[in-house]
Amino acid sequence: MKVSPQLYLLDGSSYIYRAYYGIRDLATAGGMPTNAVFGFTRMLLGLLQEHRPDYLAVVFDRPREETFRRKLYSAYKAHRDAMPEDLVPQVAYIKKVLQALNIPALEAPGFEADDVIATLARRYAAEGIEVTVVTGDKDLMQIVADRISLLDTMKDMRSGPQEVLERFGVPPERVADVLGLAGDTSDNIPGVPGIGEKTAAELVQRFGNLEDVLKWASLVNGRKRRENLQAHADQARLSKTLATLRDDVALEVSPADLQRQQPNLADLIPLLRELEFEALEIAFTPPPAGVVEIYSDGSGRDSGPGGYGVILRYGEHEKELSGFEPAATSQRMELLAAIRGLEALHKPQTVRLFSDSQYLVRGMSNWIHGWIRDGRLETPGALANQDLWQQLLALSRQHEIRWEWVRGHAGHPFNERCDKLAKRAADEGIQAAAAADQGEEAEQQEEVAEQVSPVPVAAILLEPGPVGEDMDFEAEDDGQLKLC
Repeated sequence: MKVSPQLYLLDGSSYIYRAYYGIRDLATAGGMPTNAVFGFTRMLLGLLQEHRPDYLAVVFDRPREETFRRKLYSAYKAHRDAMPEDLVPQVAYIKKVLQALNIPALEAPGFEADDVIATLARRYAAEGIEVTVVTGDKDLMQIVADRISLLDTMKDMRSGPQEVLERFGVPPERVADVLGLAGDTSDNIPGVPGIGEKTAAELVQRFGNLEDVLKWASLVNGRKRRENLQAHADQARLSKTLATLRDDVALEVSPADLQRQQPNLADLIPLLRELEFEALEIAFTPPPAGVVEIYSDGSGRDSGPGGYGVILRYGEHEKELSGFEPAATSQRMELLAAIRGLEALHKPQTVRLFSDSQYLVRGMSNWIHGWIRDGRLETPGALANQDLWQQLLALSRQHEIRWEWVRGHAGHPFNERCDKLAKRAADEGIQAAAAADQGEEAEQQEEVAEQVSPVPVAAILLEPGPVGEDMDFEAEDDGQLKLC
């Protein structure tokens, strides 16, 4: 089955403000604020890594004074505060980052970002491209269609036609009718006094659209509501015009212009260093020639289900691995993650293996030599996780490996991605196991239904136990007694 190409359109202004308010008090050593630039770049990096779009663009707003809506209605968005002073210089750096990443930054005189997004989304969806609009703005729900969906990365929520219907009570093509009647306080769109979003949705459901609601206003319940609809009919029409996204913006943009490209590292790396984004520099810097980088992480409890996540990097290539174990300790998952990463190599390689587990890194760098000398690695029962240590030793002898510790959950892009992969694998494994148990339980209940009334089987609750943290050990201590 042929997979349709994927176009992602990012609502740049939404991304900027989410980054700005999501991360505070970040600046260079010289005092230049960088919180919005860092947050924006980090969110963008996560999107690229997780979704890997074929086409991509970031769309920005023009100054609101320059848009056609402001000319139609001078109060449109007039109540909004000016951009914070410490954010203003960061916008230019965000656009520099996009330029170095070879990601188009689009805007159109006289129009808002939403109009540009609507134009491109509908244009390319009609050509068979799957379009995802990355935003948290409800106004864009009016353009949702079979090939157009919204993605709110903050909530990890995707919205299609059904989600729009659940949110507004009407299909996407009637969202502007609802907003025309109810107004929108965030954009200072007046609507009809006394009619909220729920009532507006009910009226549109009953009469079909805004014009028919106004036409049959005499049939609407409530004297005051009828009077307001009749008295503010023109205001409702204006409000719908303000709320309706234009899809006729003149844009000379072809799919080739939006196609994903490799970053311009000659521009990007110096820029990240100027901004003092060391962790992001790691994410965009390819491994040294001839070296395979493996990042691994495990997620588990003292006893119970667990997951692992692995990222392999070689040159410009990258591969993700993840998996689930129904019964494992957190330490076993850390070791298993490294094993799965090394098993993915098909020939001897020079490897740098990174992990936030001192148990793994110290074990393979230091402790294993002592275990081999005193026979503990081979003596049955002499060593915790003995089977996995043996597998790691056998795999390590096939390659030239440097074991490196990274501080976990401290903004390191690959460590955090591995952690996310591991936790997702564990969650999915638990859900699949629960579904299988429920299916088996249902079959058992059917078998005994005619004999006795079934007694509900309580679901097994996986109570979270304490997660062991890595510890520092003396050089001569192999950690086995303290860690296991």
